[in-house]
Amino acid sequence: MNQSRNAMSFIQQTLNYISAFGPGYTLRRLGEKVSERVFRRWDRAWRESYAPREEELQRQRGAQPACGLISVLIPVYQTEPALLSALLDSLAAQTLADWEAVLALAGDRAETAAALENYAARDARFRVVPLPRNEGISGNTNQALAAARGAWVVLCDHDDTLPPDALWRLGEEIARGRADVIYTDEDKLTPDGKRHTDPHFKPDFSPDNLRSGNYICHLLAAKKSLVEAAGGLRPGFDGSQDHDLVLRLSERTDAIVHLPFIGYHWRTLNSSMSHQHLEKCLDAAARATQEHMARIGWPGRVTVESGLLRLRYELRPLSGAVWILAAAEADGEAARRCLEPVLPAGFPIRVRVFGREEARAAAMNAAAAESREELLLFVDASLPLFSRGFWEELAMYAQREDVGMVTPMLVDTRSRVTHAGFAVGGPRGAVCRNLGLPGRAAGWHLLNRQSHNVGAVSAACLMVRRAVWEPLDTDLPCPAAVIAACARMSARGLRHVYTPWAVAMCERADLLLTREGLPEDARTRLRARLGDWADPCWNPNLNLDKGNFTFRRQKP
Repeated sequence: MNQSRNAMSFIQQTLNYISAFGPGYTLRRLGEKVSERVFRRWDRAWRESYAPREEELQRQRGAQPACGLISVLIPVYQTEPALLSALLDSLAAQTLADWEAVLALAGDRAETAAALENYAARDARFRVVPLPRNEGISGNTNQALAAARGAWVVLCDHDDTLPPDALWRLGEEIARGRADVIYTDEDKLTPDGKRHTDPHFKPDFSPDNLRSGNYICHLLAAKKSLVEAAGGLRPGFDGSQDHDLVLRLSERTDAIVHLPFIGYHWRTLNSSMSHQHLEKCLDAAARATQEHMARIGWPGRVTVESGLLRLRYELRPLSGAVWILAAAEADGEAARRCLEPVLPAGFPIRVRVFGREEARAAAMNAAAAESREELLLFVDASLPLFSRGFWEELAMYAQREDVGMVTPMLVDTRSRVTHAGFAVGGPRGAVCRNLGLPGRAAGWHLLNRQSHNVGAVSAACLMVRRAVWEPLDTDLPCPAAVIAACARMSARGLRHVYTPWAVAMCERADLLLTREGLPEDARTRLRARLGDWADPCWNPNLNLDKGNFTFRRQKP
């Protein structure tokens, strides 16, 4: 019976995936999963390069951080004893000494209770809190939160595991005193616990990623006082309760620190909430995000479309203009005819002719200086096609005070991605994220189809508020000049946004760095301008020779 139900679930998931991302990409993903199962690339990389070595674990045991007691909150309900034991064994193996596991026990499964009692008898750090009734994931976790004695709490599911250095690394960061919230990277475990799959190397805190979905997920730690001030977990959002919590935490603090190491192993079980009740989870995530947007003063509407969250911020009445950058007046007039159908009636479109490519950055500076409108859209004259609602989609992000530059998805004539933001750094200076991926594809952890933060954008097409415009360095090639400006804006606290819900066609390799990247002298000068700035939206465990989100074979 279970096998039949699992088969039906797989078929339905596959059909949903085809509907969302197309049959071609679905076949490609199935092939990648089969390849991973056969060749175990990540499993081997984890064991050979990423798993902590015994000598490092020994060092940690002898160098305890001054972090105070950390409380791991674990709601337990009818858990399979073998899975629960795997989690508790992984906690017992932690190199950090000062922790407690607060196990909120609901349900009446005798074997589960016996397993907990056995661990608690052997190690007083396992504290069992019997609950009179099952109050769901959020309610049970709140009971564990109330019983926690540590100043910091960690959220943990009852059937996952932690690597032995997870809590020590959290403790090391807590001891630095700069964080209110900490999260790590994660991967997945097969149901039998024998194979690691699907690593998720995450960016530093990226609020637009978070609003599109809970990329933070596991391992999540926060000050207990902050979680309590935010109201704990809310039962009405079960299924996306962690997402709702992190959104509320982000409203109360900017001290959210990302530690780029695998700190959690998420077991893939068909019995999990996200597998059995995906629609309920998505609905809860949409409600949580919409409430969050209203609370922070950027109201709008959040809907679920093809299994993804679609955000629509309310547009303020801001003036705007389009600047077409052209080598000749005729090119600009042709571009004007392409743009007019997707802009509001009577919208101002101006052509800036700059002649030589070296003068593009200066032309953009001059256009920004002479504009009086609040929102400026810069478009290269070579772009022949734009999606409906193009202006509105970019403007709803650019209007926000915390946003710098906004880029749409740029594609070629075969609808393959030519630009989805730059990943900055590495041997080429910068590379296009998701270059060559089908535009309809999900991409790395769904990012290609979600609005999210990026480190920098291309001069080929970008929107920016005139008030935050950062003049471009005219001694750099324009792609490098825009990247340097993006870095300076990032250092000022502004975030750049990519949205796949606005699409334009562009194949200009020089502006998109889709061939050899920046010239060597431009890379050298760009590195000097960037100084110690590193792309906060690109994880150091990911390759920077390409922007296709492949993991590095060795530790960074």
